[in-house]
Amino acid sequence: MILERVGFVGMKVSFLLFILGISSVSVASQDFQTINLEEIPQIQVRNYIVSRSINQMDDYSLIHASWKKGNDESSYNTVIKTFYLKSPLSDVWGYYTHSNPVRMWNGECVRFGLMISKYSNSVFYIDNSSFPLIDTGQVFFLGLRLMNGLINVPVAFEMITIDQNQKIVEFSYLDDNKSLGKQTIQFFDNGEGKTRIVHYSYFKSGSSFRDKVFYPYFHKRLIKEFHGNMKLFIMSR
Repeated sequence: MILERVGFVGMKVSFLLFILGISSVSVASQDFQTINLEEIPQIQVRNYIVSRSINQMDDYSLIHASWKKGNDESSYNTVIKTFYLKSPLSDVWGYYTHSNPVRMWNGECVRFGLMISKYSNSVFYIDNSSFPLIDTGQVFFLGLRLMNGLINVPVAFEMITIDQNQKIVEFSYLDDNKSLGKQTIQFFDNGEGKTRIVHYSYFKSGSSFRDKVFYPYFHKRLIKEFHGNMKLFIMSR
């Protein structure tokens, strides 16, 4: 009789928790998407994900950006590049924040590998037919092809700022990247229906050689390719 009463009480408690949404862990887990490594074209990106056990996570909120609020930008190495587009600010901002990331990162040096949404625990591959709008909490994994393929390295970063009013987009390298820091892209009305884009790259690693010699050269090249892709896309619209 006591066991029957305990069982009955347990059923009532479980039902109450379900109604209140407290027992939603089992329901939410049904929506969680694990990573299918075979869907990622770059072996270096697959290795990066496996080495950090990201493919074994059951909650992508465990991924963290290296840039923290209040970080001192002056303590980082900086690369600044400026670009101009013959299109209105509102149009350019719309294209940058609504574009398919496969198109954005699809050049000689940079190729899209995978996108994870931390908030929805969902995964997007290169052959996905549609992507959500660019938003904070999205984590991108790219394959970098440098020196005509002699160097192939992965890079991963998280979108940390989408400021509609200030027209700012920021993304930060993950906290276990070799290079730590963030990149800030700000858009300005340059008058006469034109737009000025200023791209700031803040970075540092454990190697002075990488920070002073290697990274600045490739940062400039990768930034130029990225905005060049976007310029071609906008001009074709």
